[in-house]
Amino acid sequence: MEATAYSGIVPHGKTSTTTIQPIQLDRSTHALLTIDYAHHEIHSGSHYFFQASHELGSAGTIVYLITTPDTDKYAHFIYTADGSAITQIDLYEGADRTGTTPQTIRNSDRNSANTSGLVIHVGISSGTTDGTLIKTYKGGSSSAKSRSGPTTRGDSEIILKKNTKYLFRITSSTSANLCNLKFEWYEHENKTA
Repeated sequence: MEATAYSGIVPHGKTSTTTIQPIQLDRSTHALLTIDYAHHEIHSGSHYFFQASHELGSAGTIVYLITTPDTDKYAHFIYTADGSAITQIDLYEGADRTGTTPQTIRNSDRNSANTSGLVIHVGISSGTTDGTLIKTYKGGSSSAKSRSGPTTRGDSEIILKKNTKYLFRITSSTSANLCNLKFEWYEHENKTA
């Protein structure tokens, strides 16, 4: 049976402050077409990432210092990290450390000129306090890879506190531990109405 035009009420949504359009359904399944909020932030040019890989020796560490700006635009942050051997991954909040080498942060929308308010350094040069341990993970073996972090954003997201330093440390228990990490976040100011 052929579909006929509907003349009743059709739901609409705003695509800008002046444009209203009908809500679309997928032609094949008639499912409502939506994207999640983090995906929307990619399209808005407010989603960022940082990736790195390291080979750590026995008892070797790599330390990153993440500094949030003193603004009301909060970083909605997730990370993934892994090692090819036994690996410990720790995230601390409220460090008093100073970072050494600034890292390049990339916008997930490669056409956007927006830049992140977060600053990431690898290595620390001064300070005495790592802060409060808020997440930790240890896993893997000589034959099994370790992995910490989400496969989806869900309840793994942390909204980082403004004007705060976070220390992220990866520690290897064995030599030749191939470690990878990825930080992802979008920056969002809470709505007031």
